[in-house]
Amino acid sequence: MAIKKQLVYVALLLILLFSKPYTSYAVPFLINNHCLQVSAPRITASQSCPGHVIPAHQTRNLHSEELRCSANHYTHVRLPESFDEEAWQDLKNISRHDAADILRQQPSPAWKGVINYRTYLHWNWQECQLVTDAHHCGSYHVCEKTYLPTSDGGMKQVEHCHWKAKTCYADITMHESRYCQDGEGKMVFDVEFLKKDKARWSPDSPGFIDRLANGYDLLPGEEEVVTVSNLKNIARTSQSARLAPTLFIEDPKNEYIFNEHIHNPQPDSLSCRFKGEDEVSFTVTTRKRIASDSPNAFSLPKTFDNEHIDPLVWQSAPGLDGSRQEKGYPFIMRAQDFSAAALNEVSEDVTEKLKNIIVRVQLYEPSIFGDRLKSTIYIDEAKGIQQTLNAISNDQKIRRSTLWEFKLKNGDNPDKNIYRSYVPTLFYYPGKIFLSNEALSYDDQLAPNTIYTLKLTVYQKNLPFYHQSCESDPDAWDCQWYTLWGLFSSKRYEDNYFSKKSLDVRFRSNPKVDQRTWLSSFWHLVRYAQIAVPLGAVALSASYLL
Repeated sequence: MAIKKQLVYVALLLILLFSKPYTSYAVPFLINNHCLQVSAPRITASQSCPGHVIPAHQTRNLHSEELRCSANHYTHVRLPESFDEEAWQDLKNISRHDAADILRQQPSPAWKGVINYRTYLHWNWQECQLVTDAHHCGSYHVCEKTYLPTSDGGMKQVEHCHWKAKTCYADITMHESRYCQDGEGKMVFDVEFLKKDKARWSPDSPGFIDRLANGYDLLPGEEEVVTVSNLKNIARTSQSARLAPTLFIEDPKNEYIFNEHIHNPQPDSLSCRFKGEDEVSFTVTTRKRIASDSPNAFSLPKTFDNEHIDPLVWQSAPGLDGSRQEKGYPFIMRAQDFSAAALNEVSEDVTEKLKNIIVRVQLYEPSIFGDRLKSTIYIDEAKGIQQTLNAISNDQKIRRSTLWEFKLKNGDNPDKNIYRSYVPTLFYYPGKIFLSNEALSYDDQLAPNTIYTLKLTVYQKNLPFYHQSCESDPDAWDCQWYTLWGLFSSKRYEDNYFSKKSLDVRFRSNPKVDQRTWLSSFWHLVRYAQIAVPLGAVALSASYLL
């Protein structure tokens, strides 16, 4: 062993001496050995994971071993309680107290679950290694002499000095982990939402909202995704020596307070241990309503006897062979909504503004990069809704059911005609100064025999429970002139006040109908060129600089 060390030293010394001829070194004459063996390598049975053996070559100076639990979670979707909304509204008009009692008699949202998780054995040991490192070995001063040209054409000698790490033998800490066979643990949990105190929240209380008599109530179309996890970080690669039971609500409709209770606590409770089992209870208390994403309660239409209604009404169009095709293109989209009446009642309690629903229908077409947004139209509630008897139940339990019919083609304005698109941006903004939307758009019809998707989303305008645009909330601080009227506030962007959830309807266009023109092909080509030109300019500039 000593001979090997001397050979290594001689090789390193030769490299240092002949690598830089203009360098002077203060080289240490010995490669020091800082290794200190506290415990010899030997096969070791794990104390944390019974049955697992740590190999001898990974046990020198073994100084720690522990179990770490992997992350796992349980997800529950909380939906509004189902009850006779119409009968409740009638009762509310007679007695607000009786109507509140009806809601308070509903069982509190509660559920149980089990989170199973794997355990992994982690241990640290040390190896004696030859390293070049200032922390383990120290450092020495090195000066290098170089020659630089002077202004008079001569050369001058310049000396640069710095500290360089020494080379030595040192104990380097190593880490290893292995799956602990048969050591899986579990966390049993239960969650309960608590009702608001009746003495502080009743029809006699200031600001009381009848439809939210329990505090935690969800309105039609709303949902909360509630996740319980055994660790705060639920990524698959996360591991911890101690459990951290966590409850998280995605897009909460209320401001909540979470309380956690550990059943039968022991000194090792929540520690990651072999076949560990813990029981945790969560209670959720509601403070107040907060702004959240607009709900989307639209669904595919059905008759009162639960038979499906075609969501699309087709318009006839001339075919490629000159004959009239009955299914030329979708002209009307149908959707059903049972929430409008209930949300209208709530809006009367919380705002003086006239609540309105704005429906956004987006048409997506296939492309090599996946579905691409082709066009978008917006439909106002007052102009889009149409009453129907098809959705009313036999026993009149849902008397306010409504079937909405949206015209997909209504004039030449591209905001109202899904088969028209705006000209590319390069031409749109200069032209916007002088021209109307109709003049700045073109017919953009469907390609034959192609699968398209219609996506319907909703904006609950003027209902303060949901995110609003600056148009609806002009007095907000982030809608003032110094924010350019919402330009620098992302929550005022359209995608943030329309519902995240969409109602999707897929259809295949008629293979015998093609109403596209040369003008649409021209604008498509210009649109692609508009993207390609900046990319080409960037590439050309990069090649020039390099």
